Amino acid sequence: MPTVAFEPRIVPDPPVWPQSVVTVVGNPRAGSRTAAAAASVAELLASELGTPYRMDELVDLVTFAPAIFQGESASEEDRAALDNAIDLASSASVLVLATPVYRGSYTGLLKSFLDVLPPQALAGSVVVPVTVSAAPSHKLLADLHIRPVLAELGASVPTPGVVLEERDLEDLQIVLSGWIRHNAGLVQATTIALQPVAEPTPAQ
Repeated sequence: MPTVAFEPRIVPDPPVWPQSVVTVVGNPRAGSRTAAAAASVAELLASELGTPYRMDELVDLVTFAPAIFQGESASEEDRAALDNAIDLASSASVLVLATPVYRGSYTGLLKSFLDVLPPQALAGSVVVPVTVSAAPSHKLLADLHIRPVLAELGASVPTPGVVLEERDLEDLQIVLSGWIRHNAGLVQATTIALQPVAEPTPAQ
């Protein structure tokens, strides 16, 4: 009777988790309510995803404004700090991107930062836009304007943005709980799907 040769069963490596949740804030005022709201979104999302939340992964762009707007004429120190911020944002598994609504859109500070990112810098990242507006009529505008730029940078935006009015900031945890409940699972699934495929390891 002929001998049948069996190929070893290939067992794929499990997805690597936890992932990094990085926050970028485009409010031109330091210590803004937008930054506080973004940090709350990132912290709740990280908790739901089972990954640590780290304050040192919050990038407040007002800190890097001189380097963003001055470009090569910025000081070496400012430029190095901006480069570190770019690297942090580009390497994020999940990027919480926050802005107030200015003139019906997102801020020039955030746009300028996105402009200095390398092509496809956000490929492999899931981005969650967070917008804060003063009036209901403005609350969707910034999110709508951000998405085409994120697509150019290769980002995945699988969920609705976190759309806040200023009055929502008074009961932020309650407002955010519904968004987290409905969208955290999709963020996690998309992040896992975007991970590089590891070389399979033959079963022992």
